[in-house]
Amino acid sequence: MKSATTSMNLRAPHLARKGDELSLGFYKFVFMTPTILVMMLVVAAPLLYSFYLSLHEYIVTYGQGPFIGLGNYVLLMGREFAGVSWVTMKLTVSVVVIEFLIAFSLALLLNQSWLRFREFYLVILMLPMLMTPVAVALMFRLMFNPNLGIINWLLSLVGIPAQGWFGDPNLALATVIFVDAWTETSLMLIMLYAGLRSLPQDPVEAARIDGANAWQILRHVTLPTLRPVILVTLLIRMITALKSYDLIYILTQGGPGKTTETISFYAYRLGFRFLDIGQAAAVSFILLIAVVALTLVLLRILRER
Repeated sequence: MKSATTSMNLRAPHLARKGDELSLGFYKFVFMTPTILVMMLVVAAPLLYSFYLSLHEYIVTYGQGPFIGLGNYVLLMGREFAGVSWVTMKLTVSVVVIEFLIAFSLALLLNQSWLRFREFYLVILMLPMLMTPVAVALMFRLMFNPNLGIINWLLSLVGIPAQGWFGDPNLALATVIFVDAWTETSLMLIMLYAGLRSLPQDPVEAARIDGANAWQILRHVTLPTLRPVILVTLLIRMITALKSYDLIYILTQGGPGKTTETISFYAYRLGFRFLDIGQAAAVSFILLIAVVALTLVLLRILRER
């Protein structure tokens, strides 16, 4: 009897802790329930309904048609969708590479101990990020205007003829990339600069004592330790670049022809100009799958590193 009582006494704290954990888990679930319900209403419900529409023939003027399965996705596998996908890929790769090189160079410069007025420069470089993309697009649309824009006026001063920046198929995408780089580099700069400021200085000091120069420190110390920040920065920028829409809408409307039409703008054109909601939903889900796949790949690389 005494042994049984002792055993119960030994088990009592364990049972109490288990009961506390169950109670804590229950309260966590209760407090998270409103958030879960809101997320289901705001995110999950529209997402599922969009997927449902992508499996049906749905023209706004005629209403919802019959279930066609993957018919909308099959219809998209043509030359037009391949063209907008290629434009999206060129735009994404170009802006990510250009913006990363500029942002990383500026972050390294701002991180130098000898630099004075660092905060002032940082505030100036953050200004493009604080402006709305629509305002930036309207500003550059005026600046690149072939007749009244200041860019062509400056070129005329050195004898260069006026250019149709958004009307020339050879210049339109490059001009959009330039505007995008001016707008979005600030975000990458802030993330990379914060990563540089958070790096431990002991490895850098040890490398200097061993006689390493600035390039060797950057290559063998800074870049390896900063790799997680770089991967996260590239991931975020790639996702936003794949979804590019606002600058395209204001600057070029996908033209001239379709030289600057991205997947997001293609979905808008199908849904709001041609009123084909089924195909527009299918395009959106293809873009969603691409973004999720890219995210999983980069997160796997991040875990391995």
